[in-house]
Amino acid sequence: MTVAPFRGLVLRVRGGIGERLGERRFPGRPEASGIEVEAYRTYAPGDDLRHLDWNAFGRLDTLLVRRFTAEREVLVHLLLDCSASMAVPARDGKLAVARELATALASIALAGNDAVRVTLLDGNGDPRATPVHRGPMLSRVLEFLAAAEPRGALALGAALAEHARRHPRPGVALIVSDFMTDPAELERGLLALRERHYGIVLLHVLGAGELDPGRDFRHGVLRDVESGATHPIALTRAVRERYAALLAAHLAALEAMATRVHAAYARMSTATSVHELVTGDLARLGVVGRR
Repeated sequence: MTVAPFRGLVLRVRGGIGERLGERRFPGRPEASGIEVEAYRTYAPGDDLRHLDWNAFGRLDTLLVRRFTAEREVLVHLLLDCSASMAVPARDGKLAVARELATALASIALAGNDAVRVTLLDGNGDPRATPVHRGPMLSRVLEFLAAAEPRGALALGAALAEHARRHPRPGVALIVSDFMTDPAELERGLLALRERHYGIVLLHVLGAGELDPGRDFRHGVLRDVESGATHPIALTRAVRERYAALLAAHLAALEAMATRVHAAYARMSTATSVHELVTGDLARLGVVGRR
């Protein structure tokens, strides 16, 4: 993919304030130094005399110290689900679409002077992660994402809770997954991130064949690629109606859970484009915006 269509976009996710100076502003967290004056407080011994407001002193006969809007770097954690379910339906290329979405978001974050760490989550041991990238480092992200392969069964909620434990400093978590997991189990991991003051965006990638299972399949034996369990099935009208109802209930449960944990939630089908998701749904949600 090319990143040109996303030039001029920046992430607008409310994440935890970082420690390094940066370009992201955090109103409501006034500091002793900065560029934009946000508030005043009464002078106390030890305050920097350079920040005294002498005009206010002349009007009010009170020593007031200027306080400035905090400007910090935000660390964006791109968390990509690489479990075996991301390989099915094979025709849909779910993981390829997820990689493209992760690349688009990394390019936007880096261009906006945010820092980026990419982590691949699968069921085969410890997650694989990049160092923290800054500036013109998109090629490193592309190289890392290109090596992502679907494998193993993933307890996504537990993986997110472990990520929060390993990386306790607040940031932004962009989670790209098919979310084939129990919403209650996922919620426990998201709450662990929220406890660390992460801003969270759930990016749900659905295969076109998952939305319309009759496209490629009528009857046969289904095998769970993560558990190995098999189940004979025939897609009768009643079965398809039942499947549609279960899918709708699962999607509704994910949306309700996202609301409870104060996370943004967006989903896309592999039949649609990443560009459409980013410039459409994510812009409407306020996840991305123009500079």
